[in-house]
Amino acid sequence: MPSKVNAVKIRRPLPPSVALVCVLALTTGCGLIPGSGSDTRTVKIWLMQDSVSEEFLDRFSKEYEEKHPSVKLEFTFQSWTGIGKKVNAALEGEDTPDIIEVGNTQVAQYAETDALEDLTLESVRDLGGEDWLEGLAKPGNIDGSQYGIPWYAANRVVIYNKDVFADAGIKKTPKTRDEWLAMTEQLNQDGTQGIYLPGQDWYTLAGFIWDEGGDLAVERAGSWEGMLHTDATLRGMDFYKELQELGQGPKDSDETKPPQGEVFAKGNVAQIVAPPSVASTILKANPELEDKLGYFTIPGKTADKAGAVFTGGSDLIIP
Repeated sequence: MPSKVNAVKIRRPLPPSVALVCVLALTTGCGLIPGSGSDTRTVKIWLMQDSVSEEFLDRFSKEYEEKHPSVKLEFTFQSWTGIGKKVNAALEGEDTPDIIEVGNTQVAQYAETDALEDLTLESVRDLGGEDWLEGLAKPGNIDGSQYGIPWYAANRVVIYNKDVFADAGIKKTPKTRDEWLAMTEQLNQDGTQGIYLPGQDWYTLAGFIWDEGGDLAVERAGSWEGMLHTDATLRGMDFYKELQELGQGPKDSDETKPPQGEVFAKGNVAQIVAPPSVASTILKANPELEDKLGYFTIPGKTADKAGAVFTGGSDLIIP
C-alpha cells in the first residue's frame, strides 16, 4: 500500500533523469537487452501520459544519445485507462518494451507473473537504493526482491481558483476541517461549485480515514483484513460525504470520469483535491487560468497538524 504523509512536500528518491539513466544503464550496460546483430540498439520505453514533459524527454534523449551513440531511445506514451491489460499482454511477449513505467501499486501483480527482472542487486550496487524513501521503495519490493525502481511520487493538495475565492470575499486558506467546510459552503453559490469531489475518490477518502486513526486494511498473521467497518473509518467517510455534498461531483464515479482537471478548467469550480501535476491538465484545457491557480495543504482536524494524504507514484520495471 502506498505511504501516507502529513506534509505537502516530499523528497524524491531519485530525480527522473537520474532514475531513467540508471535503468537505461541496466538495460544497455548489463546485458538485459539481447544483442541485435547491429552496432545500434533501440531501447523501447513506455511512459505514462504527463509523467514527464516533452521538453524534458527531448533534452534527455539528445544528451543520452550523444553520450551513447550506439543506443537509440524510443518513447511511447500510454494512458492509465486500460494500462493493466496492455502491460500484462506485453509481459506475455506481445510487442514487449524494454522499460515500462507502471503505478507503484501495480508492481506486485506484475511480479507475480515471474516476467520481471529482479533488480535487487542493481538497486544496491548501482542505483543507491539504501537512500530511497522507504515508503516509495516498498511498493516495488516484493518478498524481499526489488522489481520496481522509484520514478516519481506525488501527494494530494487542494488546487483552487483565486478569482473565485476573491469574488466570495475569502482572503485566507483554511487551516482546519471545520474552516474548510465553512469556506466551501460560502463558495458554493451563484452557479459555482464550492468543490468538485466525486463520490468515489478513494485517494482523498484514505487521508480522512487516516486522520481519524482508521485504515483501509491491516495485515494480521500474513493475511489482510478489511477495516472499512470500524468507527474511525466511518468517521472519515462521514466527513468525505459532508464535503462532497458541497459540490456537484457525481456520487457514482471517481476523479477520472470525467477528468477532474477538465471540469475545474471550465471556471465554475472553486476547488479540487489532486496531485499538483493536474495543473498541467487544467492549463492545457484553459490557458487563461495560468495566473489564477492557487494551492494549499489539505487541512487537518486541528490547525497544528495538516491532514494525512495518500502518496502515490510510479516505478520503472524491466520485463
